[in-house]
Amino acid sequence: MSIVIAKLAISLLCLLGTALILFKKETLTRWLEGKSVTTVLSVSWILLRLLPFIATYLIAGLQPTSDVNGFWDEASKASQGQAVYRDFWSPYSPLYAYFLGIFVKLWYDPKMIVLTMAIMDGVALLISYHFFRPFQSKGAMLVKSIIYLLLPGSLVLCVIGAQEDVWMWLFVTLAYWARERTLRVEWYAAILAIGLLMTKAIFILIFLPLFILEKEKIRFLIPIAIIGVASLAILYPIVGWEFMQPLDEAKTLRAPNIQSVINPWFLNNIGVGEKFWNWVGLTISVGLACLSAWRLRNADFRVMLSRVWIVLYATMMIVQQSAYSNYIFLFLIPLVFDVINWKNKTQISLLFIFNLLCVIHPSFWWRLGMPCYMTPGDTFASSDLLIDYLMQVSIVGLTGYFIWLAFPKKLAV
Repeated sequence: MSIVIAKLAISLLCLLGTALILFKKETLTRWLEGKSVTTVLSVSWILLRLLPFIATYLIAGLQPTSDVNGFWDEASKASQGQAVYRDFWSPYSPLYAYFLGIFVKLWYDPKMIVLTMAIMDGVALLISYHFFRPFQSKGAMLVKSIIYLLLPGSLVLCVIGAQEDVWMWLFVTLAYWARERTLRVEWYAAILAIGLLMTKAIFILIFLPLFILEKEKIRFLIPIAIIGVASLAILYPIVGWEFMQPLDEAKTLRAPNIQSVINPWFLNNIGVGEKFWNWVGLTISVGLACLSAWRLRNADFRVMLSRVWIVLYATMMIVQQSAYSNYIFLFLIPLVFDVINWKNKTQISLLFIFNLLCVIHPSFWWRLGMPCYMTPGDTFASSDLLIDYLMQVSIVGLTGYFIWLAFPKKLAV
């Protein structure tokens, strides 16, 4: 449990630092108004991503663990020219391993995977700054950027966990940026399609609400169809149906989610692990996302996208039995920049608790042997199991709270 204690200690320090920034928020905002955006973001990234990386892996000499081992296996083999899905297993989209492989060519070490994740997180933050900039002052945006970098849900999951979920947000905002600059829906659609090939299969879920609101639907679909057909034409002759490997992730049972929380109270009779729950989860998450998009159809695209994104992927985090709390990294940027009211102490407090729980629970649950509770008595079998179950209930409840915050209660203009 040493990794759990370490993550807990780091998370508490991060939250203390965030609280100090919020305490001096007005003064800091005014001071940052006159500073260079590039300088502030660069220095913040160096202090809160690069230096923690150097301290953890180069000075302390710790070795990357957990998901990094899987990423390293993919990236190292891809860098040697092996074929994804045929020569090595991958739960990710086909270009993911090869993109990591480019960086591995520069430094053939698992630590390079972590550094790559930190770089991509910095790029996602930079694009997000410009994405949300029209709504707020420069100082306010820079304060939120620093808060994002400091929250444990991003710092720990990026530097210690080397999670890649923020990549999906990067590609969807990059696609919007390309459309805004070129006024061409084709570039917007093409970048979305490339993002799907670079990240995870679940990235495709955002396509449906975006398609519903798209006025130029044919021009939107053509680039996606061309890239999709071309990808299959390349993949199928090489790997056959093995390109369906990413869909196997849906069969993996994880926690916390609604099923893992209610299962013991139904004496393991709800069919945990069955495909039925995957379809129910997809229907709920995509359905709520589409409803949110429709209610926000007259709102600014940036507002619509950030709210729909949170509703979609936060809901997926608690209704899909293969999702787990690391998914906070997927929607933390729009949550910080758009949804949270930084003058509301209740929202801030709950965000702090949410970050803390989402960071430490996966490691705690894993080291308990990934328990699946069958009866109410199982949750009380030991103090560790009770703590785990209470964390699961809290994460599910808090996720529901932030979905409620993001969900448009009525038609927005």
